[in-house]
Amino acid sequence: MRKSLTFLLVLLLAVSLSAQVRTGNIYGKVVDTDGNPLPGVTVTLTGSKTAPLTSITSAEGNFRFISLPPANDYALKAELEGFKSVVRENIIVVVGGNVNLTLTMEMGALEEEITVVAETPVVDTKKTAVGANVTQEVLQELPTARDPWVILQMAPSVIVDRENVGGAESGQQSSYVARGAGDYDNNVWAMDGIVITDPAAIGASPSYYDFDAFEEMQITVGGADVTVQTGGVALNMVTRRGGNRVTLGGRFYVTDEKFQADNFTDEFKAEGLRGINKIRENKDYGFNLGGPLVKDKAWFWGSYGVQDIKTSTVYGTKDDTLLTNYAAKLNLQIIPQNRFEAFIHAGKKEKWGRSASAALPDVYKQGGRSHFGSPLVKFQDEHMIGDNLFISLKYAFSDAGFKLTPMMDLEFDDIPIWDVTDKRW
Repeated sequence: MRKSLTFLLVLLLAVSLSAQVRTGNIYGKVVDTDGNPLPGVTVTLTGSKTAPLTSITSAEGNFRFISLPPANDYALKAELEGFKSVVRENIIVVVGGNVNLTLTMEMGALEEEITVVAETPVVDTKKTAVGANVTQEVLQELPTARDPWVILQMAPSVIVDRENVGGAESGQQSSYVARGAGDYDNNVWAMDGIVITDPAAIGASPSYYDFDAFEEMQITVGGADVTVQTGGVALNMVTRRGGNRVTLGGRFYVTDEKFQADNFTDEFKAEGLRGINKIRENKDYGFNLGGPLVKDKAWFWGSYGVQDIKTSTVYGTKDDTLLTNYAAKLNLQIIPQNRFEAFIHAGKKEKWGRSASAALPDVYKQGGRSHFGSPLVKFQDEHMIGDNLFISLKYAFSDAGFKLTPMMDLEFDDIPIWDVTDKRW
């Protein structure tokens, strides 16, 4: 019996280490004006992404709130008879981050309240990893191409094999390494706490993504904890979730051929060049919706996005890709100690003219394994027992892959074919 129990505990530990972090934590201490710890203080945490949570400080004055969804509007309120209440607002929690705070309480009536205005501490004393956290504000405001491979370049020492200017390289995966690594086989992809690295192309992503679905991206290039099994770059993508406020967003971006300069001169033509790789027309459109089903207890969120990418190769031939993405999430917190999450993501890539060669002149059309592409499904339940026991149960399924259909079997007017003389399609 003891051996069976030991094996079960080791198995549970192994399963827990295979996941990536999708949340952050708040640690704190409450002291009086002389720096002495205050036990028995009631500390209440509020925010738009969670129900109110309460913690009682220990004999050393410590409190903590763990596994919090990333957000920038958390607030703490400390209350103790004989002391003025203290409020700390605008606390920012990032993925994989730990916020360390000290709240100082003054003698006075409980009804009196002190609001502390201060920046969230920049230094995370509990974290050893080297990398970068890219928040939603940065994702939306920086004028970059809209895919994760571009964001990877923001982390120190990461080198990507191409420059995606204006979406000219979107629809294709980039290769990347960090800190002098020789190849990208050790890279890890994770989404909402699930490792999704393509099993058929180690180090690569199994899907493409709706850029507006991301809440935050965490890039780790070194010093990773035990949740990362390799020494490569770990990209941890966390999608958005519903909160107590209804949110609705939409976009329609267009990059047209007329928006770019043309450096294809007569001199290049005289040298035999047939064209330049350029954007013909890129469209990126979609919407997302989230909000409460029951305030402080149940929330929903969903998104739909399309990237219609039309480019040209250096031979002047067409290179078209269509990316379609769906995502949905349900979060429940019926009691303060328990959190449940159900999540689904599906991405489908359609590409015309894949695998062109002399032996396969009619080539393939690439498509998803189903109408919605290749789905990722996750169910997760977290429960806090007392102050020192945290249990997380998780089930996930990822159906990576795609299907290829011979172009000759499709009704298609402009079928790409392989030019035997020029060895191109």
